Amino acid sequence: SELDNQYSYIGASSDHKTPSIAFQKADYLENYVSRALVVLKFLRKQKWADNSKLIVAGHSQGSKVASYIANKDKHVSKLGLFSANPYGRVDELVRNYRKQAERKEISWEEANKQIEKQYQFYRDANDPKKISKYPFLLAWKSFSEPLIDDWLSFNKPIYMAYGTNDLSSDLCDLVPLLFIGNKKQNLTYKRYLNLEHNFFEVDSAGTVNHSKPHWKEVMSSFVKWTIE
Repeated sequence: SELDNQYSYIGASSDHKTPSIAFQKADYLENYVSRALVVLKFLRKQKWADNSKLIVAGHSQGSKVASYIANKDKHVSKLGLFSANPYGRVDELVRNYRKQAERKEISWEEANKQIEKQYQFYRDANDPKKISKYPFLLAWKSFSEPLIDDWLSFNKPIYMAYGTNDLSSDLCDLVPLLFIGNKKQNLTYKRYLNLEHNFFEVDSAGTVNHSKPHWKEVMSSFVKWTIE
């Protein structure tokens, strides 16, 4: 009863379309991280828990939560990142308009106009007065923080997997260069060709084929890496 027709949580929403105000005010990166740290602290105290290693992994937005956890909890031994965006969230919107112009789906004039709108949107997301009035902006502010410095500061093994047809993780191709430049050798990456954000196949026309998933393959490779 608290999900919309896309099975997204909306809580006690007034219009049953947008998430409730209470959810919007709680929907930000630091909140997810602080809750997770409390859970992990609780788990470590349980007699049945194996505290010899702690592997944290996240997909998409969850990769940001996992990244922050890894740098705040010294017990994390390995970090898994799936379909991550090393530079935040708003940048995807900017890059998408550029790609649309390059494909001649829209004019460069229109792309320029829309990109400028994204800059203003991000200004609003960093304005406390705007956030107070429109609490949904809080998520855009927190989840648009770049992650590359967090990854570079994590000195334990990192596994990064992403699809080549995923706008969100386009910039993952640059991450190995940054690790090389910083003389860091703790990154393992797997680039999945012609797969999209959720690791479904994409045909030559750019259409996602939901009958051809690859999540099991992706996760199996990750699990194998964690025990090597």
